[in-house]
Amino acid sequence: MAIERNCAMLMLKARRDGASFQRSLMLGHQGLGLDNGAYRAFHHACGSPPASTRPAYADDLFPALGADQVDVMDFSGYEGANLLHDLNQPVPAAWHGQFDVVVDGGTLEHVFNVPVALRNVMELLRPGGRFLSATIPNNWCGHGFYQFSPELFFRVFSPENGFRIEGMFMAEIDGSRWWSVRDPAAARSRVELVNDRPVYLLVQAVRDAVVPVLAATPQQSDYVVAWSGDHGPARHAAWKQRLRSLPILRSLDAARRRRQVQRWASFDNSNLYTPFIPPVRL
Repeated sequence: MAIERNCAMLMLKARRDGASFQRSLMLGHQGLGLDNGAYRAFHHACGSPPASTRPAYADDLFPALGADQVDVMDFSGYEGANLLHDLNQPVPAAWHGQFDVVVDGGTLEHVFNVPVALRNVMELLRPGGRFLSATIPNNWCGHGFYQFSPELFFRVFSPENGFRIEGMFMAEIDGSRWWSVRDPAAARSRVELVNDRPVYLLVQAVRDAVVPVLAATPQQSDYVVAWSGDHGPARHAAWKQRLRSLPILRSLDAARRRRQVQRWASFDNSNLYTPFIPPVRL
């Protein structure tokens, strides 16, 4: 686990958006995944001097962003965490609402009990606090237990749970290109991706209110539309899928359908993805 280029740029963007890093929490003791040039550029963007020798861990990024206290939560203390806890289990109530920012630089995909881990993250934040995540959506099979979809974070970090998504982005692994991701409920479409290289899913969510977290189970938005009896795009898409399942059409139309999937489930689909330039590049 490490805070690499994309996660560091997300942290800088959150600061530009008004995030407080006064009391920060890292999920897992994140290594510093920035090369020397990116490390210096990060500190330059914050107006703070970098260490003379690039550190092994990402701790000193947080004071540069304004942190007075940086805590590290991990299952064990083998990397120096000061809050020892298994994210598969509920966090102590005394920790609720204690943090201005919780940063997941690549931990949640390694936690088996994801609903409990997400609830923990949400309850750790105080009102106005932010959850920042650089996780894996595509082409990381075997890296952890899971690869996550945008739909999960849009449905979980929702007004019903006292949260809103302030920004969600897909990013190429080297940080060269970002795309803003549209909420599937607004797009009335699944936000899917078929590509040939690893990408990151970058999430910035804000806690607006303290309400019971996950009191209702999140449901995937296109199924909610289907269950409502809506005769719009969701039903039309299902009809087209049944038609395409006919054997003769499968054999005659395979090449054309592959081209359609490549166009639809790609960053070229402007209904789902919009090119985005981060305020600071590293």
